[in-house]
Amino acid sequence: MSPRDVPPPPAGAFDPAFDRHIGAFHWRGFVTLMRRELLRVRKMAAMTVIAPAIMAVIYFVCFAFGLGPNRGTPAGDAVLDFLVPGLIMMSLLLQAAQNPAFSLVYSKIEGMVIDQLMAPVGARETVLAYVIAGVAAGLLAGAGIWAAMLLLRAPAVAHPLAVLGFGVLGAAMMAAAGFLSGIVSQKWDHMAAFLTFIFLPLVFLSGLFAPVDGMPEPFRTIVQANPVFYAIDGFRYGFIGESHQPPAVSLMVLLVVTALLYGAALALYARGWRLKS
Repeated sequence: MSPRDVPPPPAGAFDPAFDRHIGAFHWRGFVTLMRRELLRVRKMAAMTVIAPAIMAVIYFVCFAFGLGPNRGTPAGDAVLDFLVPGLIMMSLLLQAAQNPAFSLVYSKIEGMVIDQLMAPVGARETVLAYVIAGVAAGLLAGAGIWAAMLLLRAPAVAHPLAVLGFGVLGAAMMAAAGFLSGIVSQKWDHMAAFLTFIFLPLVFLSGLFAPVDGMPEPFRTIVQANPVFYAIDGFRYGFIGESHQPPAVSLMVLLVVTALLYGAALALYARGWRLKS
């Protein structure tokens, strides 16, 4: 009997010609999960891009009118130049944190996380896919605000690579933190509490709207102990060429904090903590 005469195996039967070996990193599963998360980011573009841009424009207009007689002067222009990178980074960081948190909590509440845990996709693939989607959501939000600011006050960019690097690192740090909050949260109220009592204070108390040098103690020390401060300080350096801390210091702080948060997310997801019940 020739090989052509051999009938194909029935559907669902084991086919020895198909390679079922899964390596240390399941690339196909990772790409599939990442595509699903990125598609969800695209479908929520109105919430991810348009809404933050509108809020940033409102903030900018309020600050511009608040300058009063200093509006249009060199001092007033310096305030607005300082403000624009902070507004961009604020939405970038918050969207990067919210995206993985929302997706994971939704999967837990709807019971879909069980299917995800049963698939041959481990913590390495899952956490990385969620973090990448969070970074993409943050960068989209930041790009939307940048485009909106071009209509009001075109921000100068002194160091484009610093803008991109600190934007990506800051988004990765907050995406890992958001994924951790999604693991801890059992319902929507828990996620809202993380946003209200942790993420928002961290972002707002980070030198977002005011230079750290002008703050009295102990507020200056508190702000400098906040890792978000280093993301915003480095990002602002990319725009105006000035920063409170050397960019290399901010870079190291972000790398260390991101690695710690990412490692904690890997460990908890691998254990299935608050995911299997």
